[in-house]
Amino acid sequence: MKIHKTDLMSLLKSKQLRNGRTRAVILIGLTLATGALFKCSAFAREAFIASQFGLTVVTDAYFGLQQFPLTLATFMFGAFSLAFTPAYADSRRRSGTVEWLPGLLFYGCLVGTFLSVLMLACAPLLLRIFSARPGSELWSTLAILSLCLVPIVCIGVWSGICTARGQNLWAMSMTGFPYLFMTLALFGLFAAKALNNLSLPISMTAGFGIVGLYSIIRILRLQKSPDAVAPVVRPWKFEDFRRFLRQLAASSVENGGYAGNQMLMLYFLSRAGTGMLSANNCAMRIGMLGYSLFAQPMAQLVQARLCAGNQSQRRDEFKRWMVLAAGGVVVIALGLFAYRVPVVRFVYMRGKFHGTELNEVVGLLPAWLSYFVIMAVNALVARYLFIREQGSLYVRRQLLAYGAANILRFAGAAHLGAAGIIWCSVAAEGLSFAWNLTSCLKEPSASGALSGLAAPGEAY
Repeated sequence: MKIHKTDLMSLLKSKQLRNGRTRAVILIGLTLATGALFKCSAFAREAFIASQFGLTVVTDAYFGLQQFPLTLATFMFGAFSLAFTPAYADSRRRSGTVEWLPGLLFYGCLVGTFLSVLMLACAPLLLRIFSARPGSELWSTLAILSLCLVPIVCIGVWSGICTARGQNLWAMSMTGFPYLFMTLALFGLFAAKALNNLSLPISMTAGFGIVGLYSIIRILRLQKSPDAVAPVVRPWKFEDFRRFLRQLAASSVENGGYAGNQMLMLYFLSRAGTGMLSANNCAMRIGMLGYSLFAQPMAQLVQARLCAGNQSQRRDEFKRWMVLAAGGVVVIALGLFAYRVPVVRFVYMRGKFHGTELNEVVGLLPAWLSYFVIMAVNALVARYLFIREQGSLYVRRQLLAYGAANILRFAGAAHLGAAGIIWCSVAAEGLSFAWNLTSCLKEPSASGALSGLAAPGEAY
């Protein structure tokens, strides 16, 4: 039987398509499994701490003081990665190397060191804030935790490099391994019967320290030593680095706007009645569960695929991933909505948590599930716009959305219930997502991508 050339090409194309889909399914499965592993290790650590230490002055101080390294980690793995990953990928694609990376690493470590010294300098004030009875052990807790900051910077840089090179699973592992090593260190101290009041900060610093040391070694092995001192001390002489700084400024401003919006949301909820903040916390944790287990790993996977892929095919690939991710997000949200009462009963129906509290949490869940859907799809849009060097478009529209949500809250303060306060963000950020999506679906002009960075007189 004679096979025509066109038939053979069609068969080959069909086989490649099936193989591509199979690889995508496997990659998604591995990504989600990796995220779930690290999430489970975090839950195991929290449960162990609760069982061994209870609720004491030591745990209060630890959970309060750990917010400083965790805040930096959130920035490095979030706002920093959003700007750094596409900037690194573009520089590497054009010249084969990233000449400004040594300078970024040098100044990043300087900033981490400065923050560590600042934590120690502010120790008397911080200990009075987080503990009614500050003592030598609590000072030691702060000093040990201050050692986490430089390693966190190195982990953030190496994780961004892995994402830019298309090594998404490795990038996810770099941000998850610290928490896994924290858990193992804590269990190791327990097994050695060396558990004491300093075990919590020691385990945390060990987790970040081990992965941070590995990260700096990998960065130095990957990056060639600069021929001169100038690229290290003056990285801003490179245009790519200046463009990265503009993108970083944009993502940082959006990150600050999001944090401010969350604080105002809590303010309005506190005025909605006694217990609403606690009910909101319970509903948020359930409503946003799909974000940490599915949406965040998917967004990082998409960023890696788009950075490492063919530039001419980015828009089509973004469309395919957007449809796939949005479908998964909606399925998760609908599943949690359908079983919202059993889920809340299973998680919280213990002790003093009775039917009244259950109804309050269940009443807030639809709003939080809707917010989860908007945040999840917006995370994909944000990464795509930053890859196209149109990050400032996303930032401006998000800041407008945060402002609009709070105007709605102020205008309807007397009539909005607790759920209505959350629905204001759903509505405003939903409109922002639709606006951003239209920009994603348009083909960028050669000058349009750059104009999104820093137009004359533009303020972030």
